[in-house]
Amino acid sequence: MKKLFVAGRAPAAAILALGFAVMPHQAWAQDSFGDAFWQFRTSAGVDYSSGNYGATTKTDVIYAYASLRAMKGPWTLKLVVPWISVLGPAVLLDAGSSGSVATGTTRSASGPGDVNLSASYSLERFYNRGLFIDFTARLKIPSASFADGLGTGKADGAVQIDVAQSIGAFMPFVTLGYKANGRPKGYHLRDVVYGTAGVQYNFNDKLATGVLFDYRQAALAAADDPREGTLYLNVKFARSWTVNLYGVAGFSRNSPSAGGGTVITYRW
Repeated sequence: MKKLFVAGRAPAAAILALGFAVMPHQAWAQDSFGDAFWQFRTSAGVDYSSGNYGATTKTDVIYAYASLRAMKGPWTLKLVVPWISVLGPAVLLDAGSSGSVATGTTRSASGPGDVNLSASYSLERFYNRGLFIDFTARLKIPSASFADGLGTGKADGAVQIDVAQSIGAFMPFVTLGYKANGRPKGYHLRDVVYGTAGVQYNFNDKLATGVLFDYRQAALAAADDPREGTLYLNVKFARSWTVNLYGVAGFSRNSPSAGGGTVITYRW
């Protein structure tokens, strides 16, 4: 019987949460051009994490991705195309957000990750109160290799609600979601609830920082629930360019010991 090494790190989770927190909702609310025409953003990011996950040796994961976001009125459509590289005994399920299985032998694998699609609807009528509420549906297309341990080989779906409130220079925010996992042969993955809570401080319209805590049920019933904290800095260094830097610390055996990354975004 194989020993379970659970690796609950979901590199995209923190990035998605950061994207919600630092998006300038106020600017879109006041921009009538955005209500009449599609506007676009493209991002490129890289995330690195490392942890033992119960094994005697570490598993290092590099998650690089490119994304395209299209916005018009209250609607936002997003496409994320990733690349994953893994070095260590843990075999990823869904980029680490579900768990891992390994025999203890260190191996190296890399390749395309699972493509993710999402559609969000914002309640614009609350913008003048500094309140931002988004409803999002997500679909994972199983493009990662199950044989190489980079994904489950099954489609997943999720729904979530994001709420943020502007209070002066501060913006507290929360996310609550439900994910329906696919059922790969040989694994008993359960559907899970996940959530994020954090607060952002805006120094001005070009510089912001924040901290968030991320919690997810483990898709493997015997695994610890992933729990992670993230500290980030967002800088707008030109009219159309922003960069985000963040660091991550794990608080369970099903989370990395440490991680971090950067995301650069261009708006047109």
